[in-house]
Amino acid sequence: MANNKIFLLFFLHLFFYSHSQNKNSYDFVGGLLLNGSNEEFVSYKINFTEENGLIKGFSITDLGGDHETKNSLIGKYDKAKKTLTFREDAIIYTKSTLKKTAFCYVNYSGKMSLNASNPKINDIFKGLYKNDTKCIDGKIQMIGSKKIMQLATKINNKIQKSKKIDAKTKEKVNPLRTLDSLSLNILKESKNLQMFTKDKQISFDISDQGAEDGDMITIYVDGKIILENYTVVKKNKIIDIPIVNKTTVIEVEAINEGDYAPNTSNVVVKDSNNTLKTITKLSKGKKTMITIESEK
Repeated sequence: MANNKIFLLFFLHLFFYSHSQNKNSYDFVGGLLLNGSNEEFVSYKINFTEENGLIKGFSITDLGGDHETKNSLIGKYDKAKKTLTFREDAIIYTKSTLKKTAFCYVNYSGKMSLNASNPKINDIFKGLYKNDTKCIDGKIQMIGSKKIMQLATKINNKIQKSKKIDAKTKEKVNPLRTLDSLSLNILKESKNLQMFTKDKQISFDISDQGAEDGDMITIYVDGKIILENYTVVKKNKIIDIPIVNKTTVIEVEAINEGDYAPNTSNVVVKDSNNTLKTITKLSKGKKTMITIESEK
């Protein structure tokens, strides 16, 4: 059993919500409790669709952290036996500086019912490197995100009705706002996000994240300017970037901070298989970086 600190972290990291109208789409949030003397806890989210017993989706590890990583997810669900099996198949993106060969992939198989009113995953998992050799194992502790939303709404209602809490504090501790903020993939200054692709070209889509306030950016590809002093607006600016080298480095630089600091932009990177949605938040003169790793 984890100690109280681990459970506290667990419930803090549970505050994430996404909704799907597809009845065969499932979303779980919680964490991985890694084996070892320190009982390290890492936030974890999975989203997948189930069709004719086949599972396909993605996982996100270390939500909002320095090592946030999104992996493709494949597996099977046996409705009769009520068993769910899945494994992380490939890295879609990562904010970690670790080499790709150092990543440990989650492999899970256990009893559960996807049709339960409050589906939970609370079982052991196996960690395997890409070459199927063993890395770190542990325990998955997750519940359906619908339940998280219900809990957050209940807590928020109590906070908002309380006469002992002032309006400023109510706004600050609003759990529903916390849910929304955790769903954002934010690219901060001096950070790098790695995306992996097999395509010969990716598209880079830029638009304003909120109200147009005069934010200006410059885009570099492998050190060369491809878009200079561009004022970000609501209308999407799409740039096609050829992938000719093993590694392609895209940098976004904030030229100013517009009318409201910091400088923010919606950035969407697409290839034929994946769509990476991010928000840049930069101070004037600062950069953030997206590295495209070719797997051709």
